[in-house]
Amino acid sequence: MSRVLLAVGLCSLCAAYAPIGRPRPRRGLVVRRAEDRAEQIKKLNDMFYGTSTTTTDPDASTDAASAAGDAADPLADLPLWRVQWNALPGERQVYNVHVPHYTALFEKLVRGPKPWYFGHILLPGGSANLRIPKYNLKDGPEATTLGTVMECLAVERRTDGCLVVVSQGVGRFRVRDVKRTLPHDVVDASWVLDREEGDHEAWRAFEFGPGGVKLSSTSAEVAELAPLRLDRAPVQSGIVVEEMAEPVDDDTASDDVEQRVWDAVAVDGGLLEKILMADGTPAEQAKIRLPPSLLALKPEAAPDAWPSARRRLRLSFAVPAALGLVDVAEGRQGLLEAASTADRLRQVERALTRRAAHLRGILSQKLQKRREN
Repeated sequence: MSRVLLAVGLCSLCAAYAPIGRPRPRRGLVVRRAEDRAEQIKKLNDMFYGTSTTTTDPDASTDAASAAGDAADPLADLPLWRVQWNALPGERQVYNVHVPHYTALFEKLVRGPKPWYFGHILLPGGSANLRIPKYNLKDGPEATTLGTVMECLAVERRTDGCLVVVSQGVGRFRVRDVKRTLPHDVVDASWVLDREEGDHEAWRAFEFGPGGVKLSSTSAEVAELAPLRLDRAPVQSGIVVEEMAEPVDDDTASDDVEQRVWDAVAVDGGLLEKILMADGTPAEQAKIRLPPSLLALKPEAAPDAWPSARRRLRLSFAVPAALGLVDVAEGRQGLLEAASTADRLRQVERALTRRAAHLRGILSQKLQKRREN
């Protein structure tokens, strides 16, 4: 532990130190010095965490994930990223990591075998509240213990010492036990499944592809939803999971609510287009285009072999992630806590209905203003 904290301290010191009282160097020299400093920080971290396997190539193979990774439960030693917003399964997020305890998390994570899993879990107030008793994961009355399992896809170190991390949600987890709290929380966790979900391990490689990520020292281009990986066939798994409720036969109900969700998505896009055109945007430029990874979840677009229950599960998270339907903290927590895909789709339908009413009000005001002018 002392080695980890020393490494973090050295990195922070290197990143923060800047000489004063000297003439301002030329821009090229400044850039070169910053790059040299970043390389020095990387070498220091390699000394304490081991040789770096950090990559900016998310397509670097995770197939088989090494014999050790396949045999072990990937959630038995799960590091936690506790922040003031939520992530959803299937969603991509880009983090700008600068606080020492979380740079330590990712520096260690990417030096281990793939897949690089960590837990994203809601903590009101973020790092400022990590040591507040009521948010203690073991017995804090207000601690959130259900979150999203994230897979780290790519990491880039910036010249200022910060890390840019690209990750995507691949499922949900619940904390079972806290193993360590310094420099960040590490827990023993279990997968959490919808009651309709089935064998999640068999389909994970297919449902959460690594493509759509371009990361460099100066920019990040990331698809907002994980794409399907059509070349990956299902495999069997024996990992123990927690199901949210007893299985029931509500496939017909799920099918009905799914159609209502797609209809509401179409209404949402139509209202947004009308609002843009009311503001003077040409019709072609006002066209709302849904992400390809969302359109791939339509029944007619999905592969026949993909179980409809799993496709609807992805949809129940993809729509609110892509359209920004609910509050990123408590609103998303409600989606994560839903006991079934059908229940979550109903939440999404209600959110779309509320937003449609709001958008109709905006459109009415804009049209009225145009008539008055």
